[in-house]
Amino acid sequence: MSSIKNTALLALFAFFFSLGILSISHWQYAGLFSLSIFAAYQWLYERKNHWIYLLLGGIIALAYAYLLSPFSWAFAVFLFLGILVFTYEKGIHWRKIPFLKPVLISLCWFALGIGIPKFALYGQILNQDFSHILLFFVLAIVEDLEDRAVDEGHIKTIPLYLKKSETEALISLWLFCYLALSNRIDLFSERMEIKLLSIMLTIAPFIYFIYLKKSPKINHRYFDFILFLIGLLHLLV
Repeated sequence: MSSIKNTALLALFAFFFSLGILSISHWQYAGLFSLSIFAAYQWLYERKNHWIYLLLGGIIALAYAYLLSPFSWAFAVFLFLGILVFTYEKGIHWRKIPFLKPVLISLCWFALGIGIPKFALYGQILNQDFSHILLFFVLAIVEDLEDRAVDEGHIKTIPLYLKKSETEALISLWLFCYLALSNRIDLFSERMEIKLLSIMLTIAPFIYFIYLKKSPKINHRYFDFILFLIGLLHLLV
């Protein structure tokens, strides 16, 4: 039950993030992105009732086929991502390829949350959209750091290659770089809600590096919540 709650919370944050990037009028893409995140993570981490998530994945695929057209390259990319998730720990075992995990996760999140819907809606993906891959990569590294004890001796990840303190510094620096590239953060905005969100996001890397790093267990929910803050900022601007 704890796994479902955590995944549902992550999917909710992902929904608000995608909604902010795409706009409220395209909520259906944000909703499918959120459901895809939920189905994929439950498929990977839930050890029973897999048929439920396969059924949910099939329903999501039908919805994407309706929105994208089953003969479009965007739908083909969606199917390819589905195969990657399906074989991630079964069959091909992509997860065991050294250092590949964060790359796959960041590209999958980008494709489903931004790339596919933006191309379907506007026929192009702007250069500034690709900066979000930095955020997704950071989230994946944080997850690897959280799973360090589990992964040791089984797969190679960046946190196992670097020292814990070096990984923490990398996460903070990478997150700061992503936020510095954002054109939505406005610390001097006349609108109080935008100013407050901008301040919260600006200090987010420092909060992690100074405070959360002292915890023996990385608080992954803190980084997931950043997705919500970013989405909310985009919706307000």
